[in-house]
Amino acid sequence: MDEVRFPPLARPDPAQYRRDMAALQPYLDGAEADHQRVQGLPLWKPTTYERRYLPALRMAGLRGKSRIVLQNSADLHLHTHYSDGDDLDKVLEHAIKAGLDAIAVTDHDEIGGALEARRRVHERRLPLAVIPGVEVSSRDGHIGALYVTQPIPKGRSAAETIQLIHEAGGLAVAHHPFVPRWIELVLGMKLGCRELIETLPFDAVECTNAVPGRGTRYNLAAVQRLRDQRLPVAVTGSSDAHVAELIGKGRTYYSGNDGVVSLRTGIIHGFTHGAEGYWSSREKLRYYANLVRAIVVNTFLRRGSVN
Repeated sequence: MDEVRFPPLARPDPAQYRRDMAALQPYLDGAEADHQRVQGLPLWKPTTYERRYLPALRMAGLRGKSRIVLQNSADLHLHTHYSDGDDLDKVLEHAIKAGLDAIAVTDHDEIGGALEARRRVHERRLPLAVIPGVEVSSRDGHIGALYVTQPIPKGRSAAETIQLIHEAGGLAVAHHPFVPRWIELVLGMKLGCRELIETLPFDAVECTNAVPGRGTRYNLAAVQRLRDQRLPVAVTGSSDAHVAELIGKGRTYYSGNDGVVSLRTGIIHGFTHGAEGYWSSREKLRYYANLVRAIVVNTFLRRGSVN
């Protein structure tokens, strides 16, 4: 039998790295103007910084780039202080610390935080892409709107909400579709679209909404429903973080060398996968302390949301 020869691992080359970084400098110099070019457009468009610079930065110093296909990760559902989450700068800091390639800022019925996060990333030349989004409170449950540049009206049916997201050029994700019913009863609001994922044209279903312990059962319910019904839809993973240090606990994995354009393509064609990270005891305590606080606030003050 002939010996099987595997190609050598790609190893950084210092001289190649210096050449690559010099070639990338114009992207850094033009980052703010690049963002201004797309800011305010009615439909989402990628910046050159997002589509070209960030993927190229990851391959800086490597030879044979044409033979490399990047494996990327994103957290597609998290919150900032523009709704009921953490400080925006802390969100960006922890997203980078978590090694994410992209995040989607999805505040409750509010897009200001997402647009500001995208602006800051370009202004500060951060190694992170921000997908503008919203977590829309439909009458039937929460729906993530990704790749949108304008708010989506709340309080509509899930079917109408999805239509509005698509008309805005976005992708519709069923967030935590099988969230425990007792939480909905306590809060007096619908959080999950449940069986509607079988009949409505969602682009993706969030099958990993990061939660430690027994709460993973509602993620498993979403996975099982997709398998049982053979639904041709993408799968996403997200942290749903309201505390910055938990960003990246849930992730969406996607392949491609075009940054967030590759992610969008992967969702449209159903190639993405979701997964959840490990939890330390301290992180579990932080998560459940925040959950209890959010439930109390919502129960008595009707403010924000726990998901």
